[in-house]
Amino acid sequence: MYFILQEMQIDLGDTPIENIFIDDYMPDAAGTYVKVYIMGYKYAKDKQYSFNNETISKNLDIPLSDVLEAWDYWEKEKIVIKHQTDDEYNYCIEFVNLKQLYIDKVYKFVKISDNDKANINDELISSAKGSENKKMMEEIEDMFGRPLKITEKKKIIKWLNDYKMKPEIMAQAFSYSINNKKKKGFSYIESVVTAWYDAGVNDIDTMVEYLEKRNDRFSIYSRISKSLGFNRTLTEAEMKLIDRWVDEWSFSMEMILKCLDNSTKINNPNLNYFDKILSEWYKNGFKTIEDLKNDKKPESKTKITKETAKTKNKFHNFIQSDDYTGDDLEKIARKRFEKKLSKLGLSMPEEAEGNE
Repeated sequence: MYFILQEMQIDLGDTPIENIFIDDYMPDAAGTYVKVYIMGYKYAKDKQYSFNNETISKNLDIPLSDVLEAWDYWEKEKIVIKHQTDDEYNYCIEFVNLKQLYIDKVYKFVKISDNDKANINDELISSAKGSENKKMMEEIEDMFGRPLKITEKKKIIKWLNDYKMKPEIMAQAFSYSINNKKKKGFSYIESVVTAWYDAGVNDIDTMVEYLEKRNDRFSIYSRISKSLGFNRTLTEAEMKLIDRWVDEWSFSMEMILKCLDNSTKINNPNLNYFDKILSEWYKNGFKTIEDLKNDKKPESKTKITKETAKTKNKFHNFIQSDDYTGDDLEKIARKRFEKKLSKLGLSMPEEAEGNE
């Protein structure tokens, strides 16, 4: 077995774009800014020095002002450097080497404070080697639905050190903000982290206690997650399931936790399993623990009649009900007896027929 790459008969060239740009910078940038960056990068890669901003404007069919705005944006992001020339519109653009930028940011020692020996960049390196930080970062990226930027990761690591917060609680703070409050701004998330730090939140128990005092729904999510032994934050879909248990089916926390006791019956407990159990309880009218003990079910609204109350007695093969008279039951038994004789090719005795 072997692997080969097909070769081009004519070399049309290519322009490699660093993944750091795609992952960390492109998602937040306007489409026009990305086009300008890539077009300018291609010219720089091909060393085509005769091209300028007016050329980019023409080739992309966009106003020159949009090209200039794009370079201003990328300069603020610190991934290009503008070198002024005599022509104010056609300054030179130097593209920062993003791999070198990453190395400078991540692998060089940057102390958080004089009293704190922890190093943000060491933590970032650690987070890429299977630590609790790595798991936390992966969960947060799932919440955002995109990779985190290097600057965002550094900010999170800084919060961990500044607020002495465990990675699992930091992940909960992000889940609380993004999944529960629908807020993705880092300023809002930091306000949550700060509030939890001031309230002494340092583990799941103190977090639940803090949120319960505020009558916050997130405390319910956290109690359920802890009860099931989940070593992760709940997803938005799982939170919606719990919302149905509480809001639509009106189950108390006591009933929900009682249901979760069934987690010992399955190897990998999941909320869909318990949703089915609670659905049955809801249909059967079970609202309290006492209902479960008594196996209480709603009374049937169907009226018992001759047609609906036909139950077999294990000793007698005929229909019994208080709605039937003795004559009724005798006629039913006689008809069944006649059918059995008919199958055997026999008929009722004349004496029996005469009694009719």
